[in-house]
Amino acid sequence: MNVRGIRRGSLAALSLALTLGAAAAGARAGTKDADPSQVVPLDRLAPALRDSVTEVIAEPTFHHKGTPDTFPCQPKIYQALLYEPVLTLGLWHDIATTPARLWQVGPEKFEGTDGAGTTASWEYAYKSPRLNVMLCTLEHATPRGNAKLNGRIVLVVHSAYFRESGGDFWIKHDVEAFVKIDSRGWKAVARTFRPLIEKLLEEQVQEGGLFVSLMGRLVVSYPTWASGVCMKQDGVAMPVRTGFRDLVMQSRRPDASPGRPQLVENPPAAATIRR
Repeated sequence: MNVRGIRRGSLAALSLALTLGAAAAGARAGTKDADPSQVVPLDRLAPALRDSVTEVIAEPTFHHKGTPDTFPCQPKIYQALLYEPVLTLGLWHDIATTPARLWQVGPEKFEGTDGAGTTASWEYAYKSPRLNVMLCTLEHATPRGNAKLNGRIVLVVHSAYFRESGGDFWIKHDVEAFVKIDSRGWKAVARTFRPLIEKLLEEQVQEGGLFVSLMGRLVVSYPTWASGVCMKQDGVAMPVRTGFRDLVMQSRRPDASPGRPQLVENPPAAATIRR
C-alpha cells in the first residue's frame, strides 16, 4: 500500500506553515473576507471561543481550503483519530522520526511543539460528525530568536461518510484554514523569508490535510500494530486507549495485515508506507 505521508505529523506543523505562509500571502495581496455565520454555526460554538473564531474568519490574513481526500476507514476510528491527536501522533511516532510533541492539558484542549521553534495550543470550538472547528494559537521564533510571529488559526474540517455495496466504509473530508497574524512587523519578516515560507506553505497545506486520512488507512490496514501501539501511549487516558483498541479490533477487515507498516525513504515531497 502506497500513501502520502506527513513528515512532521501534527496539526501544529500545519498551523506553523499556514501562519508563516499567511505572512507571505499577506505581503503580496489581501484576501476576501468571509461571513463567519456561513462558515460555522456561531450559536453552537463554545462561548469562550466564539468571539476569537468569529474575528479570525471575518478578518483573516490568509484563507485556504484544501483539496478533498477520500479514503477507507470506519467512521468511529476516523473520529477517534481526529478527536485524540495525542494518540494519533503517538501512532506516527512509532513508524517515523519527528521532533513534534503533543500533550492534552484539559478537556478538548491541547498544546504542542514542532521541535523547530513553534509552540501551539488549540481547542475544539465545535464538534460533530460532519463539521469540526478548532481554534489554534501559536508562536514561532526564528532560530536565533530575533524575530517572532504570533497568530491564530481556525481550522474547519468537513467530513462526509458513505458505504460501498460490499460493506466497506469510506470517508471524504477536507480542511479549511483561516489565519490571522497578530504580530507587529510581520510583513518585513515575510519579505526576508518569502522563499522558505512559500515552500513550507505549499508542502504543509497539502500534507497537513492528509495526515488523519493517512493514519486512518494505516489503522485499517494494520489493526494489530495500531492496537498494540495505542496501549503504550502513557499520555492518553487508559479508557481512551482501551476504547480505541477494542474499536480497531472489532472493525478488523479479513484482508488486514498482522504486521507493522514500514516507512520507505522517498523524495522530500512524499513518504511511502510499504506493506
